[in-house]
Amino acid sequence: MPHALVVGINTYSGKGVPELKYAVNDAVEVSDRLRKAGFDVVTLTDRQATHKKIHWELEVGLNQRVTDEDDPVVIYWSGHGMSDLRKRTGGDGASTFLLPVDADIDQPLGTSFPVQHVWALLNRLKTRRVLVMLDTCFSGAFAGDGRRGFAIDGARGGAVNPTDEFLRMEGHGRIVVSACGPDEIAREDETHGHGHFSRSVLTVLDRSTSDRHVNVTGLVSDIRAEVRRQTRGEQTPSMHVSFEGADWRIPLPPPAPYQAPMPSWAFVGTSGGVGKTTLAMITAELLAESGNTVLYLDADIAHHGGTSEWCQRAGTDLGHAKTFADHVAAFSRAKTRTPAAQLSDRLVDVTPGYLRRHGCGRILLLPAARVSDRLFVFDLVAEIKDRRSNVVCRQILDEAFERGVRQGATCVVIDCGAQFDPLAVNSIAAVDHPFVVAAARAGAKEQRETILSNCERTVDGFSRLRVATVVNRVPSEEALVQHWGQPGYSNPGMSFHFLPFDSKLFQDWEEGRPNFELGYDDLTHQWHEILVASDKSGCQGEHKDFLPSEWNRFSKWSLWLAANRDWTESKRATLSRSVRRSYVVAVCWFAILATALVSILPHVIAKDDADDASFLPQWLSIPLLALSALAVAGNAIVRMVLRRRRRVLNDVLQHSTSVEALKDWFSVPREDGAWWQVWRSSRRVAIEWLHEQVKAERGKQLPSGRVSEAAT
Repeated sequence: MPHALVVGINTYSGKGVPELKYAVNDAVEVSDRLRKAGFDVVTLTDRQATHKKIHWELEVGLNQRVTDEDDPVVIYWSGHGMSDLRKRTGGDGASTFLLPVDADIDQPLGTSFPVQHVWALLNRLKTRRVLVMLDTCFSGAFAGDGRRGFAIDGARGGAVNPTDEFLRMEGHGRIVVSACGPDEIAREDETHGHGHFSRSVLTVLDRSTSDRHVNVTGLVSDIRAEVRRQTRGEQTPSMHVSFEGADWRIPLPPPAPYQAPMPSWAFVGTSGGVGKTTLAMITAELLAESGNTVLYLDADIAHHGGTSEWCQRAGTDLGHAKTFADHVAAFSRAKTRTPAAQLSDRLVDVTPGYLRRHGCGRILLLPAARVSDRLFVFDLVAEIKDRRSNVVCRQILDEAFERGVRQGATCVVIDCGAQFDPLAVNSIAAVDHPFVVAAARAGAKEQRETILSNCERTVDGFSRLRVATVVNRVPSEEALVQHWGQPGYSNPGMSFHFLPFDSKLFQDWEEGRPNFELGYDDLTHQWHEILVASDKSGCQGEHKDFLPSEWNRFSKWSLWLAANRDWTESKRATLSRSVRRSYVVAVCWFAILATALVSILPHVIAKDDADDASFLPQWLSIPLLALSALAVAGNAIVRMVLRRRRRVLNDVLQHSTSVEALKDWFSVPREDGAWWQVWRSSRRVAIEWLHEQVKAERGKQLPSGRVSEAAT
């Protein structure tokens, strides 16, 4: 049976030892993976990781549990290492230590673990198969910037002998690997909450392979390669191997479900022209509307429609930005004509102008491919089906996600490529909100089924119930029912959302008209409702804060009102004049009402015709009375509506002095309240009226034809 001792220390009790943030998290996660792989694991963290307990585990505990010389043993240490460079008589004075929680750096020999002493303890184990992994370093003066090591006497990098003598452990089948080389520093990854080395170990352990065992030398090589990849060459783990005989193997944990590192949405189409890219772009704008920095990953390298549309709207070009095709090329025989050294890792900022003006979030584009790389892209697409395993696809996606994370992305939208592309399948499986976009035409339902079946065959444990289907651009209800059936959710896994086709709305959106600046257009509003419903059903509302609220919907046009006070004052003056005129009209109708009433009353009171003092005939006075009564009531209702509208306009102007004041005003309920609180129950209607007025006025300012964001 395999055994493991895992140590992780964040907070040290001794003086002068800086705290770490994620060492305990490293130890907990590594322990979890090893247990799932079948290891008997002892985990010591923080106050448990004393010198006495660790020493007992190394000298006694492991020997009690190990029963066979072929039992694999893994020692994992995440914490501080130390180099003592103080000069001593008769030697070079260099010693390296692993620090337990109660270490005293002024007396390291008695309170810490010299690595040679650790090797001596491990050499006494019954087993021949020991793997030691140290997420620590022994060089560089600690400066509180996420380093996992420091030196006494002001040492600089290179405190450890470049030959890595401190790693040498004698014996059969012994491997020691440290997080970085002698002139390097083991750092913590603030973004992912791990040390870079530990994160790489977890990544390699989680990779899916058909064989749940791996050669230990291959495992260590993969870890070293992953560390170099994640740190962009800043860390290269040191390794020492002492082998006699054949390489040995250790078990791996069951593969963990592959997931994107941040809230994620992905779109794959059943065929071309279904509006997949349109919905992906609208989703990105909605997420940015809420203040998020969105990574828009255009993985459709064959068509790259999203890349073209974003660049055209933003009035920018790709320059030397590294494309998604370049990421794929690293795992392909096809090679781009652009040398890798000339490519930039910077993502292309394609944030629409209206989002910039109102201080919202950003949209960072990872472009699919350059137009000049058509032949190169053709070669990539041609070898898609046969050459890409899930492991390779996930490495490609990880590199893309990592670029976004490094540049501040908080969520990702993936515009997937062809449905048979393993990259598309792995994207759909990895995200929180996968969407299949289809059309209301013959064969679309079968194409959706093909996509889901392909995902189930390719990705272990894939659940089609997670995938939402959107039937887009529906021409009529008859077409929807004919090809998809009645919409609804009575049949799990076969339900779908649908969006009606409005040619003007799609044309306006695709031409780049800044509808968002004035609140949602109908298309975006319907799609927003689908996103909210999908989040509620698929993730229990976990990502509701990433989507715009009603405040986001109304905030921008209300701020537009404050910035256009002439129009606002003019509209308010018009409403005031209308209110005054309504009073004049009310007086006139009230006079007519009184006249009709005065004419009718003598007729009612009179006992006979001789006593009747009516001055109008009854056939005229009765209809006049009814008409004037209705007119007076209608006038009162119109005046009340006008006053509500004026009140809302005044409130917007009053609270537009600051964004926070405007937010507070919008947070007041619009529909709650008793029946007699008419102003409250009608507030929403008044706000929506004002919104339509602003849209109409703003629409007059837009030139006809295509409008670029730079111009608006």
